[in-house]
Amino acid sequence: MRVRLLSRLFAATFLGTVMLGAAGCQVLKPVGNYFVYRYQDLGEMAEFGFTVTATPQVGLYWNSLEALVAGYSEIDGWFVGFGGGQVGVTRHYNRCFGLLVSEENVGWGPGLDGENREQVISHRSGGLLGILLPPYDSGPDYTPACVHFFPHIAYFGFVWNARYTQMIDFMLGIFTIDIAGDDGYAVGRWSFPWRSGGGGGGDDDYVGEASGTADYQQWPGSDRPQK
Repeated sequence: MRVRLLSRLFAATFLGTVMLGAAGCQVLKPVGNYFVYRYQDLGEMAEFGFTVTATPQVGLYWNSLEALVAGYSEIDGWFVGFGGGQVGVTRHYNRCFGLLVSEENVGWGPGLDGENREQVISHRSGGLLGILLPPYDSGPDYTPACVHFFPHIAYFGFVWNARYTQMIDFMLGIFTIDIAGDDGYAVGRWSFPWRSGGGGGGDDDYVGEASGTADYQQWPGSDRPQK
């Protein structure tokens, strides 16, 4: 009789612990996402660091707050510094060119090596006329912004960018307002108070909920993974 009673008590305790743990996970997951998204927003306000490439490439592109726009840059390598939604080392790609009106294509992170590479690259028209005239494709990631991939010569270069909408997005994000529409997404979209869809409405660039596991990209010439 005592053995049966103890067995039932153990089973009830175990079941209660499992249910309580599952409920706790449901509560803690949004909290964890909140802090991960704020960290990413912080790393998207600006980019300061340098680029490294495995082959000789060139970056001579200059955009000063959409007013002075000129040059050409095409870099596919790695970024070291603050920016791209992180602090440290990450994959980086850019292809920017124009005079007064420009085309800017910028991507960050290990998704650049995946099958859906194009879905993690931000595409937009730069310069005042590029923003004001069709096709009106300038999203919040770099509008308005100071964008300087300058200079990158051969294997090494500098990046010094300021992203003003992302600065506002970081401050509003403290109150869960996501005007850049980038919480859980690789590429932002103008939104208020936040972006709907969760990947279900044709949002192919939806990354999903923040995860505690990091994506890693191999640093060339090293067997140690880097984020």
